[in-house]
Amino acid sequence: TLRRIDLTGNVIAEIDDGAFASLHNLEELVLADNRLTKLPMLPTKLVLFSANFNKLKTSGVKATAFKKLTKLAYLYLSNNELTSVPHLPESLHIVHLNNNKIAAITDETFCKGNTSYYVRTKMDEVRLDGNPVVLANYPYSFICLKSLPVGWYN
Repeated sequence: TLRRIDLTGNVIAEIDDGAFASLHNLEELVLADNRLTKLPMLPTKLVLFSANFNKLKTSGVKATAFKKLTKLAYLYLSNNELTSVPHLPESLHIVHLNNNKIAAITDETFCKGNTSYYVRTKMDEVRLDGNPVVLANYPYSFICLKSLPVGWYN
């Protein structure tokens, strides 16, 4: 029946893939301020996931790591070493990817390509500040969002 786990600041370097497999009701998982370089398999009912201030690398976060998390509303991956944005589920309201090493995004990162008909209605906040990406170079990447991401534009 466990719904929330907070393992902040425990110097955790690795978590086995099946560590959270039996926690079917887990909604909030906080792994911030550890030494993780990769993510374990995540429970599908998560609403909030935070892994800020780790050493996460893109190779340690599967591109589809969050795809099946259809209830995930809050995703915090700031202050890591990510070089790209993983696939983001439609359910997200807030995503923080600030202070990583993301140098480029695509029209498909947040939206469904170059279509003005698709609107990502739930997405309220995207943070990309502190990354080398110049957001002005990717104008079609945000046409589906209600507001522009926080980040560098020039």
